[in-house]
Amino acid sequence: MEIGLTEVVRKMASAGTLPAAQEGELLFYWDLARVDFGQRKLLVASNAATRLCAITRMAAADWRHIDEVALRLVEDAVSCAGLDAARYLELAGEARLSKTHGRRALGCVNDLSRMLDPARIDMAEKLQWREMELLNCKLISKCAGHEGYGVPAERFAEDLRALIDRVE
Repeated sequence: MEIGLTEVVRKMASAGTLPAAQEGELLFYWDLARVDFGQRKLLVASNAATRLCAITRMAAADWRHIDEVALRLVEDAVSCAGLDAARYLELAGEARLSKTHGRRALGCVNDLSRMLDPARIDMAEKLQWREMELLNCKLISKCAGHEGYGVPAERFAEDLRALIDRVE
């Protein structure tokens, strides 16, 4: 699994130089972007293939552990879609940090970031479940891995089922 960091996230995490993203199964590629609401910082993780996302509030100390935070966000996004996160992580393999996964996938992350409404963000909560439910299960959108419009959680589940069928 690859976790693509935007330049802003890379600098906040002091991640150093990152390798270019590799070509492979888009379902195992995630991109991270920072969203600022004044002094409040959020981190958005989005699947490169389906636009499935997770959103968390970030404290200053969290940036130093971006790899762990990213992995938890992937688990939370997969769980939000109603799927077995442990099985997905087993299929995805070891996580590694890289540059982002192309203009189209990064455009999806930027769209998600612009859709966040400060009035709906509950800064008392670390994980933004209500926003995740809205963006993953109710919003119809386009994504890099599919033609036309669809619901991210449904597309992710469909892609994961197809991948499991190919593997088994």
